[in-house]
Amino acid sequence: MDLFEPWFVVGGFVLGFALLWLAGRLDGRSGLAATACYALCGVTFSATALYWLSAGTGSFVPQLIWIAFPVAFAALVAWRGWRQRTWIARIAGATRQQTFGVLPHLGRGVALDHPDPGSVRTAVEFDQQGHRVLGTEYSTAPPHPNEPGAATAKVAEQIDSINSSVQLRIPVVPALVISPRTGAFEPEYPTPLEDARITRNYAGWLKPDLALDTYEVDTEFDRRFTVTTSDPEFAAAVLTDDVRAFIMNDLWFRVRSVALHGDAMWTTESGALTEDRMFGNSRRLAMLAAVVSAPVWKVWGGDKAFAAVAAESDTSYISWNGGRGGFLRTPVNRFREAADRQPVTSVSLTTRTVIALALVLLGLLPVLNSLAALVNVSPQTQLTVLEAHEGFAGDCSRGRGGCTGSSDWVRGRYVLDGTTHDVSTQWIDTLPAKGEVLDVEIGPIWWHPVLESSLAAIYVLLVALLPLLAGALLAKATYRPRPPRRVRKQRKAQETTSA
Repeated sequence: MDLFEPWFVVGGFVLGFALLWLAGRLDGRSGLAATACYALCGVTFSATALYWLSAGTGSFVPQLIWIAFPVAFAALVAWRGWRQRTWIARIAGATRQQTFGVLPHLGRGVALDHPDPGSVRTAVEFDQQGHRVLGTEYSTAPPHPNEPGAATAKVAEQIDSINSSVQLRIPVVPALVISPRTGAFEPEYPTPLEDARITRNYAGWLKPDLALDTYEVDTEFDRRFTVTTSDPEFAAAVLTDDVRAFIMNDLWFRVRSVALHGDAMWTTESGALTEDRMFGNSRRLAMLAAVVSAPVWKVWGGDKAFAAVAAESDTSYISWNGGRGGFLRTPVNRFREAADRQPVTSVSLTTRTVIALALVLLGLLPVLNSLAALVNVSPQTQLTVLEAHEGFAGDCSRGRGGCTGSSDWVRGRYVLDGTTHDVSTQWIDTLPAKGEVLDVEIGPIWWHPVLESSLAAIYVLLVALLPLLAGALLAKATYRPRPPRRVRKQRKAQETTSA
């Protein structure tokens, strides 16, 4: 049975991720089925985690936790799924009728009167801080086999066919696309995670529906971004020094492309249209519109009033997002943006926090038990050895696909506070014989491990420091991250230049 325990854990997590994926696919199609998948996902994840904890520590999780924790976790996941499905209806004045912007068609953004637009799963349009914003969720459904782009669309559908577009209404202007480059900071500063996001977002990116030419700006900007346009003079008017500095210094633009064409400025991302994406992406588009010089909107767009509207719009994080960030995520994201780190969504923050707490608890409990044994404050008793098994080194040959082996293991019985306990534990010190009676110490904190000597206590302490340190580092990287080394060097150089 012990040989199958790791596969139970792996299988449980795989099943949980499969249910989560299935729930995402069913969202918007069948609310009842999606809710059921979310609930089953929560039960699977929590039950697997509890089983892992119980089997890994050789102890028994209290029955109340086995019942309460999966139910609470499933309720949280189902609640998050419900909020995702109903957030559009909760926006005051929201409408599903699109009045501006572009529609998807074979990977391009086409006008509303296009005869054959692509499938739009969800659309929401409303006013925000003086701007008109639009969010759409669409799928890259494969065209007919003989149509252009069929092979690309088929690959995109296999990866993830759901994409979201956030658009901001602007005066009618020529086409301009600003796209981040992968490996822009290499070889000095590799950014594999950002490069992966750029590639993933680009799979469903909506390009303007007309021919564009490459436009070169300057050496540094061209190293990090690709600019294409239908009118080089318009591109030169938009990409002033202030606009280029804003784009290069804002981490949001490092992983997302931005397009201006017709009456819309838009960006797209891989994945469903969520409340976080709607408000976060529209805020950045509004900030960019405010930085663009007023003559661009007046001369090229023929609108004298839009520049004033964009300049007066309050695009601060709190004003634009309202209370949607919550009392915790709002300050966390403000700090992360100041540190040039990508903001976190509510799901991401919850997941990181749960993992960090689990790692900290996984390390803190044995650390406290070991320290209590080392300073002689833990309960002492006698253990009667019922079974003793000697471990073996095993084999780590390549043909086996892993290492085989085991540690010394003891099953015994002890009496503490009038209660008899049967335990199975890994044995660190010299392996005793069957029937031998030994003086041991019992950890005062759950799961109450048996510590046979100071050597065992020190060994458990050192091993437990690893998850404790990992959890602390994850918490710091989430709540109080340092700016990247590249950013620290840039800021230090700017301070030196200013001085």
